[in-house]
Amino acid sequence: MPSRPRPFAWDVLVRTLRFFYLLWGGMLLSTLAFYGRLKLPSAFWHWPDLCRALMGPWGRALALGLGLVMCLAALLEVWELVDRLLVRFMGESEH
Repeated sequence: MPSRPRPFAWDVLVRTLRFFYLLWGGMLLSTLAFYGRLKLPSAFWHWPDLCRALMGPWGRALALGLGLVMCLAALLEVWELVDRLLVRFMGESEH
């Protein structure tokens, strides 16, 4: 049984929320990693070697890369959102 597509309003709302989540999270993670402000919760300090690896230059580079990937995913998400809106409104204007 094929699944039905989501209604247009619900799809736009989900895509908009996903865009803002990815953009905010990517910018926050990138900024914190770039300026060296990443902090780990105290529960992680039971494994000091892991914490030193995450707080070192390789961990900061990994966090910066992940933040940049999130920003790129936000760009792709807004691209699809605008495409869906344009297709919907241009398709309705032809009728």
